[in-house]
Amino acid sequence: MTDSHRPSPFVDLAAVEAWDAWFRWRENADLRDLSIEDTWRRVSASLASIEPGGETTTWQARFTDAFASWRLLPDERLLACAGTGRATHWDGVLHASLNAAGFVCQSPATDASIDLAALSDCAALAVRALDNAALEAGIAAPHLRIGMIGVADALALLGLRYDSDPGRRQAGAMARALVEGCLHGSIMLAAERGSCGQEAHVSIARARLRGLPGDLLNAAARHGVRHVQLTAITSQPRLALLANDVADAVDPLRGKNHAILISTSDGQRTTVRSSGYALNLLRAGGIKREDMPDTLPDISWTAQIKMRSTLQPWMDDPIDYPLLATNDLGEAQRLEARKLAEGHELGEPTWREVADLQPR
Repeated sequence: MTDSHRPSPFVDLAAVEAWDAWFRWRENADLRDLSIEDTWRRVSASLASIEPGGETTTWQARFTDAFASWRLLPDERLLACAGTGRATHWDGVLHASLNAAGFVCQSPATDASIDLAALSDCAALAVRALDNAALEAGIAAPHLRIGMIGVADALALLGLRYDSDPGRRQAGAMARALVEGCLHGSIMLAAERGSCGQEAHVSIARARLRGLPGDLLNAAARHGVRHVQLTAITSQPRLALLANDVADAVDPLRGKNHAILISTSDGQRTTVRSSGYALNLLRAGGIKREDMPDTLPDISWTAQIKMRSTLQPWMDDPIDYPLLATNDLGEAQRLEARKLAEGHELGEPTWREVADLQPR
């Protein structure tokens, strides 16, 4: 590999601390990952190692570019251990997260827009990356789960309110692109490596109900699918922090200058403060104070349920990680939340307070 890939500069001190604490490769006192680019190359080389000889370099380059652009964040266990020779405990489930904020295109001359085609392509790449990781680890029947982080950051950069119909429609469009890309990646791998067999009809039926393109349905019928279930939005606080402190999963933005406690395996604890990716970019761009996006303290908790209800139809697994609360909700509010979640066909809501957000 050469060093021709795009640089991957950090823009948030909290992200640097997260990388150093959790994902930087050390051998005793020796630093093996001198920069974040070393981490990306290490993981990419490991993931590409199972590809046919003539294609290894190509796929390694594609993985590296997706990581370095902060668009694709693989399972945190892969980031920490892939290519190090250290044994990793796998429970049969591998995660990857697409950073929605990484697909927002900003230019001084034009309004911000989001590249949904690139998001879909990256989702297909994520399926391949995790399938490769499973093959390399010898996981016979892996459960791959691919979701998103930084949804609130993407909406803020697009000038859309988190608690608004336009914001929810845009989030739904992101979820649709994720689903199309995951299905495309699963079909491509089925054609190359074999399908899951008769269960492919489950994916085809689900895709038809979701109104996915006919060419994808035809390809799935012809080749089958490699994985029946793929899309799932789960809490990934360490990956969100590494990606320059974007909002975790589909959480709202936490707000200006919030505190983050980073704890390492040897017991060291570091507190850093950050306003998060979107707020930092918007402030650097000179946005007026009155135009700044709403953050968690300004948003009703009902907005989180409404956002999840928009995205749930696109997810193969329930979105059931705890909702955020800025303070202790009384029993009346919790009852109201249960009724609202039930009305939106979501599961029983659980909660976590802002003090519980620190990635451990």
